[in-house]
Amino acid sequence: MKKNLQLLFNECLDNATDEELQAIKQLLDGVRRKQTKDNGSFIGGIYGMKREMRDGKLEVTMPITPVIYNSLGIVHGGVTATLIDSAMGTLANIVLPDEYGAVTTNLTIHYLAPGKGEQLTAKATIVHRGSKTLVIEGSVLNDDGKAIAHCTGSFFIFKRKNNSTNN
Repeated sequence: MKKNLQLLFNECLDNATDEELQAIKQLLDGVRRKQTKDNGSFIGGIYGMKREMRDGKLEVTMPITPVIYNSLGIVHGGVTATLIDSAMGTLANIVLPDEYGAVTTNLTIHYLAPGKGEQLTAKATIVHRGSKTLVIEGSVLNDDGKAIAHCTGSFFIFKRKNNSTNN
């Protein structure tokens, strides 16, 4: 496996443009962030997500890079959805006791503007907290604070089999 990966890596590196070299670096940096537990998932690591609680809301930021562009040169809508789902799901899991977890059961997203600029910020707030579900609202903002997406999500609460947390 390592030998095949090394061959593929060398081939990609030898033929890479500057943009492709930046993408390879971002992917490898993301794997390293996962290995060092700076991020809890490969998605968070590769996309360079950082989180912070502010005034009862969870904020997750992500730099805009060519890795997340669609063919039009703007942030891919699926990446925007991943960012807001990550913010809302992380908030759901932060507010629950350690022996419980939550997973997305429904996500409704409205795209309002294209993703452009240097960074996106997703903000998530709990709308309803029940014994079996959470409803969370979120928005994604660009550098100027302009909303590019609005989202609501439902999250199913379950009892974990063990007490490990993998947020």
